[in-house]
Amino acid sequence: MSIPRCAALVTALLLLCTTGCLDYREHLTLEKDGSGTLKIDFVLDLGVLAEISTALGEKPDPAAAQGPTKEEILEGLEVEGIEVKEIDVQQKGYRSKVHLLIAFKNLDALNQIEGFGDDRRIDFYDNGDGKARVVYSFDTKDQLPIEEFGEPGDGAMDPVEKKIVALTTAARAEIKFRSRLTLPGPVIKSTGMPDPRKPKPNERLWVIDKKHSPKKHARLGKSKIRMQVICEKSSIPFVKKLEPLPPQARGKGPVKKGDKPKKKGDKPKKGDKPKIGGGKLGQ
Repeated sequence: MSIPRCAALVTALLLLCTTGCLDYREHLTLEKDGSGTLKIDFVLDLGVLAEISTALGEKPDPAAAQGPTKEEILEGLEVEGIEVKEIDVQQKGYRSKVHLLIAFKNLDALNQIEGFGDDRRIDFYDNGDGKARVVYSFDTKDQLPIEEFGEPGDGAMDPVEKKIVALTTAARAEIKFRSRLTLPGPVIKSTGMPDPRKPKPNERLWVIDKKHSPKKHARLGKSKIRMQVICEKSSIPFVKKLEPLPPQARGKGPVKKGDKPKKKGDKPKKGDKPKIGGGKLGQ
């Protein structure tokens, strides 16, 4: 393997392993005045870095495969309008478990912390029928840039490259994403689903993993996740002005490259629930 190629692989691996989580869960709660809380729990396993080093004929560096420290996380949260309510970081070997609960004064403050603003955002649109559409988008391209490694079975790769791709593909298969959104008022429709254990009228849940939503899982690292909710305008009283709904969202815009126009009567296939963006709004 060439040195530049090797360096590119390792760089992308670091991006993947320092931002990609084995199991990521979050709960975003919005209050009537626009304040709210964000709870994040994730488990991060960086053992793949040691395996990559071994595949490259190098001695694994334990220090390079450590997850985020409490101090590093707190540094990224030093923003006016943000208060850290709870934080717990546990590390054992290459595995890290992080729990974080923050309160934010408003969404402008939330957008200032690391991981928001550019990579993810929440927008509020006029749905055109007297209702509001809330779109919570999460750009996974920068978070999980694993498509740069190619695909297993690529004949152009040497044995070491194939080993690296196999390792990263296996790690990617284990990634799980779960997001919960709670609004001040009830939800009418959404691309998510009510919590099957404790359904609430103002809350919806999105789950992406390889077992239950393989198509959505395959898009992680390649596209945006869009979580959408339709509600009465009174359900989000802190929003004083709704943005016009984009033409594509109204079904009048062009179909983006790679998207297949749906035919009337098409039914969702097994394994595609809950629906993420672009799909028919359900409960």
